[in-house]
Amino acid sequence: MLDRRALLFLGALVLAAEGPVDAQPAPAAEPKIEKLGDGLLGVGKVRVDLEKRQVAVPGVVTPASTLEFVAGTKGGAKGYETALELDTDAVGFNLALILIGLDKANAVPSRRHFDPRPPEGDPVEIWVEWQEPDGARRVRAEDLIYNTEGKKTLPRGPWVYTGSVFLRNGRYLADFHGVLIGFVHTPAPVIENPSSDGVARYGSFKINPELNLKPGTPVRVTVTAVPKP
Repeated sequence: MLDRRALLFLGALVLAAEGPVDAQPAPAAEPKIEKLGDGLLGVGKVRVDLEKRQVAVPGVVTPASTLEFVAGTKGGAKGYETALELDTDAVGFNLALILIGLDKANAVPSRRHFDPRPPEGDPVEIWVEWQEPDGARRVRAEDLIYNTEGKKTLPRGPWVYTGSVFLRNGRYLADFHGVLIGFVHTPAPVIENPSSDGVARYGSFKINPELNLKPGTPVRVTVTAVPKP
């Protein structure tokens, strides 16, 4: 059974799909939820563990050299400034996060690009995993992003679920821009980083060179709900 938050989100998508047709790309189709086992669900390629309150999705490293987003959708419009392309759309990704209990009612998304005010929302941890010759390697999402000006990665700490926003024409902004996880304080991503390190520093961020991640490397991104501080 879908909870009320999931039903409200899907209802908003249905209304958007029934709205006026314009020149914009068609919105993503309503995702299907599969039962994979006790407490385990699938939303497309996204795997949902209800007991662990955890979502996992496969993807690949992109060739982008200037970053504003940790992760985006497959074929997303902002792929040129996104570190990882995940095998999902924004609608399915957001639905999976709602299923583990993240609540849009607690969110305060960024109002504009490079918003100096930190976004707010339910806290999550994000990890990125891939295979190396001597086995699996797993790092925090903060350690994936490198600030070339400050010579450091993003500060460690919880990310926040903002849920993205709907445009006036009913389009879901995360779906329209193809972005899932960001760090520069912009309204589009489903998850944002509350740190101000990424604000108004365009051109300063790239994939951490110490990780030696090559474009096309398969990865797995895991998002886990954590208790509020």
